[in-house]
Amino acid sequence: MTIMKLTFDQARAYGFNFPGARAWYDPAGVARLAADAALLTMPNVTVPVELLAYIDPRVIEIQTAPRRARELFSETKKGDWTTPYAKWRTDEVVGRSQPYSDFANNGASDVNSNWLTREQYLFETSISYGDLETAMTSAAKLDLASSKQRAAAAVLDIDANKFYLTGIQDREIYGLLNDPNLPAAITPAPVGGGASPLWADKTTVQIYNDVLALFAELVSQSAGLIDNSAGLTLALSPGLSVHLGAATDFNVSVIDMLNKYFSSLKIVTLPELASLSAGETMFLIAPNVAGNPTGELGFGEKIRAGRLVPEMSSLKQKWVSTTYGGIVLQPFAFAQMAGM
Repeated sequence: MTIMKLTFDQARAYGFNFPGARAWYDPAGVARLAADAALLTMPNVTVPVELLAYIDPRVIEIQTAPRRARELFSETKKGDWTTPYAKWRTDEVVGRSQPYSDFANNGASDVNSNWLTREQYLFETSISYGDLETAMTSAAKLDLASSKQRAAAAVLDIDANKFYLTGIQDREIYGLLNDPNLPAAITPAPVGGGASPLWADKTTVQIYNDVLALFAELVSQSAGLIDNSAGLTLALSPGLSVHLGAATDFNVSVIDMLNKYFSSLKIVTLPELASLSAGETMFLIAPNVAGNPTGELGFGEKIRAGRLVPEMSSLKQKWVSTTYGGIVLQPFAFAQMAGM
């Protein structure tokens, strides 16, 4: 069968119009026409997917537990990193009086001075970064050196906060939560058929009464030096603090009742209070009594950055900090309750 190939004019007579066409498609000539651009690789019309990725300029920092020891007391610098220990003096007035007589020399007054000591503890961390490592991260617009320096400062700060609260084992360095001179913890009142002391099982009024019982202990220990007009700090774990929002049927919460009774109450949540061996614990502290601080956070050096030490193809640096722990100056201004 012979296939007749029409000319463009003949095709136009049948209603097929191809403006600008010069020749009909010839399958036999395609290979010859395309020889100049023949592919030697796999056909591809896209780009590497990495080139299409969106790089977010934000940096999401991984969070650590809050460090709030400094919300209890202020920090005090004592010496420097060469200071082996710190001492402070307490003076107690002693004596008695007697009925007056012209011919007697009765009664005697004196002062008893006592010296207390806390060691200084030095702790350190170090950073290092190589030449190739720095070059590769800088290509990704990362400042590796400053990031590692920031990490070193954060690591020292995390430990400093821990030492302020719980001290250092086997050293004469204690924390605000475990100083051996602190008064013993009292227990919350049990309620309900199962006699539970837990706040989760208590009503708003019962939780408020536990805080009031802790305040009564503080008043008793201070012989009335501390009253409800004093500036007080209530320290408790984050989990326990949730119960301060418990409200009565009249929408009066525990914290509403506390703020109504206490003139100046500061609430500080400490994650460390949830992990004590006695279970959930809370402290009520008077940070200042009769114009004198009742505690402080001692250090010799906050941060001391050592020299940069060059290796063959890297740099190293040591970071140092020091601490005396949390120093309890007047133990009677601390009251604690455990077992909620």
